[in-house]
Amino acid sequence: MNRQTVIMLLLLLLASAPGRLTAQWVGDTVSVPAFLDKEKNIIEWNGADWSPLFEQLALLQQGPDSLAGVVSVVHIGDSHVQAGFLTEAVRLPLQRRFGDAGRGLVVPLKLAKTNEPRDYSVVADGSWNFARCVGRKYTDYTPGIGGIAIVPRDGRIDLTVSTLSKTDDCAGFKNVRLFHAPVDSFPGIISEPFRVEGETRLPFLTSFSWEESVCSIHLTGETYNHGNGEPLAIYGASLETGENGVLYHTIGNNGAFYSSYAAIPRFSEQVAALVPRLIILSLGTNESFSSALTREELYRQIDTVVSSLQKDCPQASILLTTPAECARRRTRWVKKRRRVYYSPNARVDLVRETIRSYAADHRLACWDWYEVSGGKGSSAQWQKSGLMAYDRTHCTEGGYRVQGEMLYRALMKAYQDYVDRVAQ
Repeated sequence: MNRQTVIMLLLLLLASAPGRLTAQWVGDTVSVPAFLDKEKNIIEWNGADWSPLFEQLALLQQGPDSLAGVVSVVHIGDSHVQAGFLTEAVRLPLQRRFGDAGRGLVVPLKLAKTNEPRDYSVVADGSWNFARCVGRKYTDYTPGIGGIAIVPRDGRIDLTVSTLSKTDDCAGFKNVRLFHAPVDSFPGIISEPFRVEGETRLPFLTSFSWEESVCSIHLTGETYNHGNGEPLAIYGASLETGENGVLYHTIGNNGAFYSSYAAIPRFSEQVAALVPRLIILSLGTNESFSSALTREELYRQIDTVVSSLQKDCPQASILLTTPAECARRRTRWVKKRRRVYYSPNARVDLVRETIRSYAADHRLACWDWYEVSGGKGSSAQWQKSGLMAYDRTHCTEGGYRVQGEMLYRALMKAYQDYVDRVAQ
């Protein structure tokens, strides 16, 4: 029996059990406000074919002993993604449904003097310099896959990487893939009591694995300069269980543009090392505040990032998302007093239409979050409902979880439609 026959039989079995499929579409802790346009919460296909991705997800639904392996998702974005609330609301239900292959990419954001998701920590001894792809303080260093780099000042690496949990459950891992520079010359070791079972080195990537699941590792080593004088830098690490399931990697940077990622050397090559089956690009909010950015230039910037990812990650489907409505901060004088108020940012329309046009022109899938979130005038409703911060640009934790829930539903509706269509 060949692979295609097996997949067909599996999809027929899944389609005959709709209760098991649909029961997990709706998150049990997320309340979706009525002003969202749920009817428009769909993927716009534009001729894109995601059947290889959906076939692998269908195989994963057989259970942990299936031959499907790991489905890797890479979600790239700005401050809306960096905080981790949005992506967690997608990652956790995906892993409950298809299997948990690990926490995925974690980036030492706090050591780069910016905010970090709450479910992991990277703690360092000694003094460290850093660089960021946005607002870099130290321009002598090159950011890596996560948009940042940390560089030890005192000649020694001493890092502890841990997964954190609000419950007693441990988000354990058995494999670590460490992204770093310079290539082919990383001196770090995983310290005792964890005996390293395997170690693999690739350009800009060193992989470690061991037998027992842990929640924390200690990375130590003496640093040195490569022959070309390049300082040692750490970019991030993928924490993995070694089991079948979904890996959901998050790459988010406050203030990021498409051009921010285009400027990172070898960015798409590093993303390719994660072997993504789906790449989600959630950018555009910061572009909408740049009055000098034309539609043509934005289109070129999107193309620079997307074409590079397509070249280095040919196996990956790509999903572009549009930004929600946001507002500009304004001031005016009333009776000699300065008043602050907010008005909708009209340039979001230009950004949204440019993203959608690019997706249509290049046969890429698009999720129109602008429309789903309520469209024109919706930022005031989000703020009034406690889902958006006072700046009417960033969401609250609850707001980001609503967005993540809606993205998860859109993805699962697309998957369900594929299962039903193939089973007919």
